Amino acid sequence: MVISRVTGATAAQLFFALALAWLTPSAAHAGFFERLLNGRLGTVQDGLYLAGDQITFQIQRTGKIYLLRFGGDPETFVLSSDHTSLGGRMLKYDSGEIAIRVSGWGALTLYTDAQPNGLPAVRTGDAPAIGPSAVSVKDVQFIAAQEAERLKQQRHLRMAFIVDWSVLETSADLRSTASEAMANAAAGIERFVQDRDSRKAIARHINRVSLATGKGPGLRLEQKTLIVTFNPERGYSGCASSRAIARQLGDLLTATKKAQIAGRG
Repeated sequence: MVISRVTGATAAQLFFALALAWLTPSAAHAGFFERLLNGRLGTVQDGLYLAGDQITFQIQRTGKIYLLRFGGDPETFVLSSDHTSLGGRMLKYDSGEIAIRVSGWGALTLYTDAQPNGLPAVRTGDAPAIGPSAVSVKDVQFIAAQEAERLKQQRHLRMAFIVDWSVLETSADLRSTASEAMANAAAGIERFVQDRDSRKAIARHINRVSLATGKGPGLRLEQKTLIVTFNPERGYSGCASSRAIARQLGDLLTATKKAQIAGRG
């Protein structure tokens, strides 16, 4: 058996490297520790997870992004990834909010609206791959009618969902992404309407939601029509999440209110 010996010079070099890693920014921490342990730090394994013995969710890595889907909720969230200190990782929603923190040794913490301080999460097993469902034009029309009726019954909002149905006939990918964008828009409106004032603001300024293709996800308000853009070529990343929709709605309505006040002045 051969036992390698660490010389004084080698030990000094190792100490200097460790000290440098601690003193440099978090990205350097991540790079150093990832190289030290062959890239195994802050990894997130695909599969099913349980947080706080009550919330189930699924994670799937796709290229540089992660897909997140909660149990009982059809929405698929796209999470970006950033390195944190000591080789950890932070996954964020497209709205900028933190969804999951991963420690350098792989422990997961899930953050929710109800639990902003986080819940520890553990992997419970494998899961089928997350992917788009095949939908017909009639399916998208049904989703439009269903979301309009749900907002009417539950939030007392009269909202029509509009899309060029003839264009949807041309592409299965277009129909799939359009259905996601439509459902996310409805969920975003519902997320935004949390009190009487926000509901009144929506009712006063928006009575239609129109879908349009574009370079990327976005919102704009024209008269009383909320135009939701999406990119069918980017799949889930081409749609704004309900969280992003809710946040952008707040910005749009605030800007509209300021413009109206300025106009009266």
